[in-house]
Amino acid sequence: MRIIPVIDLRDQRAVRGASGDRERYRPVASRLRGPREEDLSDPVALVRAYGEELEATTIYVADLDRLEGRGSHDALVPRLLDSAPGARFLWDAGLTGADSLPRALRPAVDAGRLAPILATETLASLQGLAPWPPAEARRAAWPAEAGPVLGLDLEEEGVVARAPDVAAQDDAALLRLAARRGLREAILLSLRRVGTGRGLPRERLLRLRREAPGLRLHAGGGIGSAADLDFLQRAGFAGALVAGALHDGSLTPHRLRQGGWLG
Repeated sequence: MRIIPVIDLRDQRAVRGASGDRERYRPVASRLRGPREEDLSDPVALVRAYGEELEATTIYVADLDRLEGRGSHDALVPRLLDSAPGARFLWDAGLTGADSLPRALRPAVDAGRLAPILATETLASLQGLAPWPPAEARRAAWPAEAGPVLGLDLEEEGVVARAPDVAAQDDAALLRLAARRGLREAILLSLRRVGTGRGLPRERLLRLRREAPGLRLHAGGGIGSAADLDFLQRAGFAGALVAGALHDGSLTPHRLRQGGWLG
């Protein structure tokens, strides 16, 4: 199990989450510092710090402007990729389905550098929950890391979804559907816990881990201590999405290295 540091983008800055209330997100101020001592609300500087301090090989990026329908950071994505040549980026950008990926970013997807997230919050329908391109082409040409990722956006009860047919499914059913349609990876994100450090919904995560034995799973929202990471590791999760605990110093690079959660 490895940590996956998070970057939320708004108006070309990296911002910090607060209980999923995006209007309250503010530019990142962090105890985490790379050797350059840069302003880590600069997304490129934050990517570099994640690489230098945390040896990050996977980074999660959410484009809040895209998610809210008021712009995009598509032009910034190549700079982020160039800033961490060895890293893979999980990219949550308000995609409505597998066919809504911007054409300019498809080469990065094909190369396995950029994994588009198909999030329940923004899917237009269940039809959009599918690999891109078709599974047979993916098997023939794509690296193992390529392909879309299911973003299972969790409320305290139920799933966050705009499309009626997505909202009608429960969390376990959506995981099983993603696996049947050829997706290999999913993120379980407890939106109301983002930035709170108040811990994970452990029983729910354990249940969902059992429901999707064939999927590589990551979890985020509420992680505030090494105990949360220990739990995810024991439960068989592959990754833990972390931001607030890094920036406020609850999880230091030294402690993460001790746990074997870096790199």
